[in-house]
Amino acid sequence: MAKTDEPWTQLATRIPKELHRRLKLHCVTHDIAVMHFVVEAIEEELVHWQYRTVTIESARGRWTPR
Repeated sequence: MAKTDEPWTQLATRIPKELHRRLKLHCVTHDIAVMHFVVEAIEEELVHWQYRTVTIESARGRWTPR
């Protein structure tokens, strides 16, 4: 999760009603805040995409470790 001393900003987006219902149900069932779930999901997805980009660039010989 994001650091607590880090500044926060608001994210407003539209999602399908059924997806919102499933999100709320999941969060209530697992006793977690929707905000916490969304932040964790975004962080996980960004790590996934970063890994995928590094893997593709590495396979193409473009990526060099820093």
